[in-house]
Amino acid sequence: MESQTYQLAMRSGPTPGKVYFLIKQENYIGRDFNNDIVINDSEVSRKHARIVMQPAGYTLEDLGSTNGTFVSGQRLMGPHLLKPGELIMLGENVSLVFEISTEEGVPLTSSEPMPGYAKAPAPVSPRETYAPHQPQAYPPPYTGQVPQGPPEPYYVEPQPRGPNRERRGSRTLFWAGCGCLLVLLCLIVAGVAAFDYMNLYCQPPFNELLSFLYTCP
Repeated sequence: MESQTYQLAMRSGPTPGKVYFLIKQENYIGRDFNNDIVINDSEVSRKHARIVMQPAGYTLEDLGSTNGTFVSGQRLMGPHLLKPGELIMLGENVSLVFEISTEEGVPLTSSEPMPGYAKAPAPVSPRETYAPHQPQAYPPPYTGQVPQGPPEPYYVEPQPRGPNRERRGSRTLFWAGCGCLLVLLCLIVAGVAAFDYMNLYCQPPFNELLSFLYTCP
């Protein structure tokens, strides 16, 4: 294999323009800080892939990542021999270009971006979100109609008694009293007649009680 070195240049991801020089026999890529190439992105697994130097060149192999490793749009199902200019995708957010390095002896994890690439902008804290102001609900406009209240209690004024009704009542009482007196008088007369007819005034104890009024034969 020629003495020239190779590199990975980040096109999209957390640090676009950053260059990773491949100077080891095996170069591990992932989100964990123990990897040779550390890419802090949610689409990248802790141990995502590795690049191994072979006699024929560098081969790229996926290490069972969750979101997959792609080369030129094709998902890797086994080791792939890289060619200069091929685009490597780690998930959907991170893209790297496999290139021939123009510098020698540069550390693998150099943080300086390649010429022609701008440094990644500093992260900006998200703005606070506010809920939109809800308009205050107002009661419906007055239409001129007064709501109907509960019905008033119905009161019937008592009718005064007239003189005719009082006269009729007094006459009824008068005739009832006369009838009672007449019945009582008839009972007294009948009792006296029966008393005399049976000569009870000569029978005891009436003969002793009434002896001052008459004498028995």
